[in-house]
Amino acid sequence: MKRVSLYIILALSIVVVTSCSKDYLSVDRYDIVEPKVMFSSEEYILQGLNGVYDMLYPDKNGNDIQQNWNFKPQMAFSNYPALDCQANGWDNEFTRHAWKADKDMFEIGWLNCYKGVDRANRFIKNLADTDPSVFANGQATKDIIMAEARAIRAFFYFYLAQNFGRVPMLMEGETYSTSPNKGRAETVEETWNFVIADFEYAANVLAWTPWKGEYGRITKGMAKAYMAQAYLYLKDFISAKALLNEIIASGTYELEKCYGTIHTENHWWSKESVWEVAFPDFEDMSWGATGKTDAVWFVSYLTANPQVGGGWGALFISDEYVQSFESGDKRKAYSVVARGETNPYTGETLTNDLTITSEAMPNNTCLKQWKRKTGSNNKVYYSQSAVWMRYAAVLLNYAECMFETVGESATDERGKTGWDYINEIRDRAWGNQEVSLQPSYPNEPIPLNAAPVVVPDAKTFYENNAHYASYTAASWKVALTMERRHEFLAEYSFWYDLVRTGMAEEYLNKEYPKNSGSTTNRQFDFQEYRTIYPIPYLEIIRNTAIGPENQNPGY
Repeated sequence: MKRVSLYIILALSIVVVTSCSKDYLSVDRYDIVEPKVMFSSEEYILQGLNGVYDMLYPDKNGNDIQQNWNFKPQMAFSNYPALDCQANGWDNEFTRHAWKADKDMFEIGWLNCYKGVDRANRFIKNLADTDPSVFANGQATKDIIMAEARAIRAFFYFYLAQNFGRVPMLMEGETYSTSPNKGRAETVEETWNFVIADFEYAANVLAWTPWKGEYGRITKGMAKAYMAQAYLYLKDFISAKALLNEIIASGTYELEKCYGTIHTENHWWSKESVWEVAFPDFEDMSWGATGKTDAVWFVSYLTANPQVGGGWGALFISDEYVQSFESGDKRKAYSVVARGETNPYTGETLTNDLTITSEAMPNNTCLKQWKRKTGSNNKVYYSQSAVWMRYAAVLLNYAECMFETVGESATDERGKTGWDYINEIRDRAWGNQEVSLQPSYPNEPIPLNAAPVVVPDAKTFYENNAHYASYTAASWKVALTMERRHEFLAEYSFWYDLVRTGMAEEYLNKEYPKNSGSTTNRQFDFQEYRTIYPIPYLEIIRNTAIGPENQNPGY
């Protein structure tokens, strides 16, 4: 592991910005101070906590991947192997299932997460030794700050376990400097249990609404949602179901009425957001913004169509995905601009070419991040949130737990079955919740529904559609897979859900059959070992406690 100094990062600015009557946590400037200074006052400790939050943002002084954190490596790891999202250039190896342990994304993803763990550990250790009298409200404030810090640490360990399986576990008092050579945990369950313990502590301390009213802080809902996800990895559906039920019963969250508004620019922390990293709209969003803040995102350039939008070829959408929608499902129009179609936000029209670029990428572009002409108004960066966890995921995860624990026909205390929760997602997808909205809201160029429409019942559809009925998996599992596919395009979950639910192989064989002659035309055989990524090659070289024999099988 890389060695770093024993000092602590101190955020110099906790000024909040106000938008839509909400306050937001600001963590955009920081420096280094000694721990004895940081933990001498509540003000400094809060600024130090902001320094821990800062690890969720890109590093504009870093390399290409660090500068585009929340897109790289997140998009590659969570989407490209499923083939709905594809990339050319150096990242195309994910689309071909040909990645190797020396891939730069594995190295940077690993290091960035451990930097987050390292910074959180330093902060947690010193906070634990701080007398509660430092805080105006004593132990209560100390507990809240500890809860947020532990949840951030858990978030990074969650990501490490999700991608790499068994990883070294740095505990309080352990840093890169004190434990540069530490072996992998004996089992991945050890990591998941550690994650659960941190999130459980946070959930027991924090409120449903963010502390100080500053959106961007960890909340009870975020902690419970990720704790439930960890239980799903452990196949403990009863524990996951209980947590997800608490989130639903709290009434804190609800589905955004118009699916298209979820990823609009300058639209932060809607009622659907359980966890997001917000990228605000600063006065200067040109290249010069990088000298002032890390909280800027290059995502519009990375995802825009390279022919008409000046995009960099990091996100192409397959023809198979475009053709997979049922008639009436508006998520298609809100998610992708297909060849020959016009981007409703920018007015730019794609060519009719079947493929583009020298690597024959499908000529379809994700609309979620391409809602402005790149470089327009001298804006290079994009004021849009990286939405990590939505209430829609909570509902679908809860439905999964219902199916796994009580079956398809049993109801919960709200009188709903697992299928009912899937139908709730589909009702929004067909636009029925848009009907009550004013025509001008939310400045959505795709026409809102003027009247309710009939939405095909999920159970009936998936059991009677010839293609989906040909799956060997249960119809409810196929339904959840396809609803997640259409709901979370280019977000941070689909490949992970395929792997976690054991659907990856059958999904690829059914939706992207090998040598099909289609635009994607998959050439590789599914290999089980590729459902987990390799320990980075350089970590094995520099960490004497991890040798080649400790590499994940297959690599």
